[in-house]
Amino acid sequence: MNAASSSPRADVRPLREVTLLYHVSRVLDQSLDMRDVVNPVLEALAEYMDMKYVTLTLLNRKTGDILIEAAHGLSPQQARRGRYKLGEGVTGQVVLTGKPAVIPKTSESPLARSCPLTRPITTILRTQICRTSSMSGCGKV
Repeated sequence: MNAASSSPRADVRPLREVTLLYHVSRVLDQSLDMRDVVNPVLEALAEYMDMKYVTLTLLNRKTGDILIEAAHGLSPQQARRGRYKLGEGVTGQVVLTGKPAVIPKTSESPLARSCPLTRPITTILRTQICRTSSMSGCGKV
């Protein structure tokens, strides 16, 4: 066994992830209405995974805009500034291609320039969470 796999931190992460999944499943079981469950799910992601900011963005197929629909860690003003077009920035690329993106150093990435935060963040992970003929969205953690 190597030192990395025997460290206390390595043992805690899987437990946190399973606990998060359990918590999210309990939240989702409380309502069929997404508006009732999305904020508690974002809060759980932030708490269990030690994330400062978590957002849910959705594509409006009529306008082509990708908007932040829910956010944890952003002010209402910052969330309103989170407006993208397909292909624009990290979010626009993820929604356009359907492929997840990890930006380890936002200060070195031209794609991260459109982030609505006024203070710098160090890492962005975005993944497509839903893609059907009627809806497409992206989660940022």
